[in-house]
Amino acid sequence: MSNHGNFNVPYETEREGQMEFFDNYGIPYNDDASILVDNTDGVYNGNILEFKLSINNLNKVLFQAIKYLSRMRVKGESVPATILLIDLNATTVYVYKSENYREAIQKVYTGAASKDNEGFVAGSYDLTLDYSDMVQSSQVKRILKGKKVDPDEMYMPIDIDENCIVGWAERYYREKPTASKGDFLGDDSGTAIKVTGEIRDPRHFKGMIRPYLGKSNEKFKYLMDCLNDRLSKKDLGAFYTPIPYAKKAAELVQMAVDRVPDGNDYIILDRCAGTGNLEAALIGSTDKNGDELIEHCVVSTYEYYEYKVLSERIGDKVRDIIPPSEANVIYENGKVANADAMSEDFINNPIIRQYVDDDKCTIILFENPPYRDISSNSNGRATTQTNNYVVTEMKKELRGNVTNDMSNWFIWSGFKYYLRQETDSYILFSPIKYWKTHHLV
Repeated sequence: MSNHGNFNVPYETEREGQMEFFDNYGIPYNDDASILVDNTDGVYNGNILEFKLSINNLNKVLFQAIKYLSRMRVKGESVPATILLIDLNATTVYVYKSENYREAIQKVYTGAASKDNEGFVAGSYDLTLDYSDMVQSSQVKRILKGKKVDPDEMYMPIDIDENCIVGWAERYYREKPTASKGDFLGDDSGTAIKVTGEIRDPRHFKGMIRPYLGKSNEKFKYLMDCLNDRLSKKDLGAFYTPIPYAKKAAELVQMAVDRVPDGNDYIILDRCAGTGNLEAALIGSTDKNGDELIEHCVVSTYEYYEYKVLSERIGDKVRDIIPPSEANVIYENGKVANADAMSEDFINNPIIRQYVDDDKCTIILFENPPYRDISSNSNGRATTQTNNYVVTEMKKELRGNVTNDMSNWFIWSGFKYYLRQETDSYILFSPIKYWKTHHLV
C-alpha cells in the first residue's frame, strides 16, 4: 500500500476528498463564490480543477473539463490557462495546458459535461505530481496559489466568434456600465466615425480574448441587436426576426408584388431593416418580369453598427439604402440621425419621395417594427425619440395610450405617409391588439 501522507485515503465520496484538498491548500471554497462555479469542481487562480475518486481514463476526464471551459467561453467567462485533473485516492494531479486544446475548447457542446465523453483522445499531460510527497506538494501549491506574472499563465485568451460574442458583450456592459456598442464592436473602416472596439484591441479583456481580425462585423449580423448595451436595447426596442418567420413573410411579399398593376414600378420599403433578415429572405425570389424582389427593396436602419452590417450584407443587392453610403451618414451617439424613420427629414427624404410621389409606382411596406411602450419607462428618463415629428403629428389625430408604443408610430406613419393606392400593401409583424383595440387603420 502506498504512503499518502496525512490524507484520509481511500475516500468514500468525491466531495470528502475535494474538501480536504481545498483545506490542505488554503482554497477558501466556503467564502469565495467564484470558486465552485458553472457546475465545475473548482476554478481558482487560473486553474480549473476536476476531481475523481479514481481516474481510470484520462481522456474522458480531460474532455469533461474541456466541455466546462467551452461553456465558460460561450458565457463570456475567462478561460483558465491550466487544467488540473485530481485522482483523490492516488493523491495525483495531472496538469494540462488549455492552449494545447484550444480547438476543442472553442467548439460548442450540448448535454451534460460528464456524459458521452468516449472517443476523445488527449495528448500527454504536461506534468504529473503526487501531492502526498512534500516536494511535489510544494509544486502543486505554486500552481494553485502562485502569482501569475504573464497573462498567459492565468488565462487562455479565446477567439471571439458568433458563439461567444453575446456572452462577452454582456459581461463588457456589466463591468463597464457607461460603454456603448461602439466601444465593444467598433472598427476603423468607417468614414463617419472611427472607433477601435474592445474586440479588436482588447484593453479591458487584455489577456482574456485575442484581437478579432475580421474586417467587418458581418459575421455577427444575426446577433447585432443582442449586442446593444442595455440602454440602447431599451431605446431601440431591439430584437430580430427569426429566419423561418422571414421566409413565411416573403410569401406575403410575393402576393403583394403580384398585385402590382401592369406597367407600374414598385418598391419594397423597410424603414427598420436592422441587419436585413427580412430582405435576405427575398433573395432568389423573382417577379413576373424576372427581377429579383430584393432589387426593388429600399431599406434603412437607425443604429449605426447595424447600418454597417446592412450595407455590407445587402447594400449591393437592394435598389436604395438610406443613407446611400458611409459618406452620407450623419452620426450621432451611435445612431444614424438621417435614418430616423420618425423624423420629418426622413419622411421627406428625396430618395423615398421620388417613389411615393410617383402614381406609377406601387409601395409595399415590409417591416417588423420595434416594440417599446414609453409609458413603461420606469427610470423617469424620456427616450430620445419621444418628441419626434411622427409622434407630434400622431397626437393631433389620436389620443391616449395608442401614442405610447413605438410600433404604433411605424404603423400609423406607414398609412399616413406612404400607402396611397388600393394596390399598395403592408406586410407587417405586429400584435393583433393594435388593429382590434386601437383602430390605427
